[in-house]
Amino acid sequence: MRKMTKAEREALIRDFGWATLCMVDPEERPYAIEFSYFLDKNDICGLVHPTGLTARCLKLNPEVCLKICDSDRQCSSYRAISCFGRASFKETRDPDSINAAWDALERQLGLPSGALEKYKAHYANAKKSLSILRVRVKKSTGVTNWP
Repeated sequence: MRKMTKAEREALIRDFGWATLCMVDPEERPYAIEFSYFLDKNDICGLVHPTGLTARCLKLNPEVCLKICDSDRQCSSYRAISCFGRASFKETRDPDSINAAWDALERQLGLPSGALEKYKAHYANAKKSLSILRVRVKKSTGVTNWP
């Protein structure tokens, strides 16, 4: 096992799309959710319900750890990083911003074009705001056994 370089950590963030978002709940206990994400400039973003437990946790303490791990089934080949940062929510009702967020998630996850159309339509038809969770990464660490 060795420490990953900054370029390797950035590549894993860019190439992957699934992470565990770790935070502290209102009773100061650890709390984590699985989190599919996309990138927007230097931020790691995802679509999270704005009134659920995650939002309540982040309102009290926005400091998070985003854990991204990739391995084969036997864990004989692996890479894993922890991204430490601050989370914030951005609400938008702008149709172009809503569509762009779903399209970015679709691309990040490697889904076929149009795979998330029903979600875009849901927000357009209901005229609902979309809550985008942004994590501004301050520091990252990582390990791998790749050459």
